[in-house]
Order: sequence, then structure tokens, then C-alpha cells
Amino acid sequence: MKRLSFILLSLVLPFTLLISCERSGGGKNRLQARIDSLQNKVNSAYKPGTGALMNTIVQPHHIKLWFAGQNKNWALAEYERQEVMGGFEKIQKYHKDKPEATAVAMIFPAMDAVEKAIKEKDESAFKNSFAVLTNTCNTCHKALKFEFNVIKVPTTNNFDDQSF
Repeated sequence: MKRLSFILLSLVLPFTLLISCERSGGGKNRLQARIDSLQNKVNSAYKPGTGALMNTIVQPHHIKLWFAGQNKNWALAEYERQEVMGGFEKIQKYHKDKPEATAVAMIFPAMDAVEKAIKEKDESAFKNSFAVLTNTCNTCHKALKFEFNVIKVPTTNNFDDQSF
């Protein structure tokens, strides 16, 4: 009996609330005003710029990806690869209206090659695909007129507090 009462209440309550809003006058207008207010808040929420995403997600994980692969820590390399991809996906999600969102797609074939090398635990293929990935980063930068921002295969580990 309690279960039946709960089910009936859960079905009836939303309709009762909707009807009471309508009867109190201007229910739809108040609801639309609330929706508009929330949409304005969403539209004005902070979105990190492409540079911030590159500097805080892509670049550090690019470095960590290299050192994980160099040390044949394939589980960590795959994690770092996913983190790099996450940065690119955020650029596409938050900056659909910018050229960067379109251009970032050129990186995906290189990322696929890195993924394959990691899955196969192939050190030589990893080094080659990572070099292609890095060159593709620079190709993208040139296409977007950021050619002054040159990425290279890391030579020093900036993350000396992490074991790779």
C-alpha cells in the first residue's frame, strides 16, 4: 500500500505543481524568465581560452606522454594520451566558433598512431608517431598563424617529482 501511494504521489505531484503555477497567473512567463536567467548565467560562465587549454592540459600531458613512452610505462602513456585528447576535445567543445576548433582535427591521425604504438607496446613506433604528433602540432600552429609557438620532443623532464 505504501508503494502504491508513493507511485501515485510521484505521478500526481508534478502535474499538481504545473497546474498551480498556471492558475496563479503568469506561470509560463515566470518559468520562461527563469529559463532565460539560467541561460544567461550559462552563457556568461567562465570558459578557458584555447591558450589556457593548451598550456594547462595539452602541453604538460604531451611532455608526460613522451616520458611515459620512453620508460615503456604503457599504462601511463595511454592515460597521458587520453589527457592530451581531452584538451583537444575541450577546444572543440568550448570554441566551436574559432578556427582552432576546426584545425585541431588535423591532430587526430597522429594521435591515433600514438595510440596504436602504445597498444602494441612498440617503442620504435611510439618514438616515430610522437615525432609526427609533435610536427603536426607545429603544422597546426603555422596554419593558425601561431608559428612562433614551436613544440619539440621533450629533452628534459619538468616533472621530476613523478616516476615515469
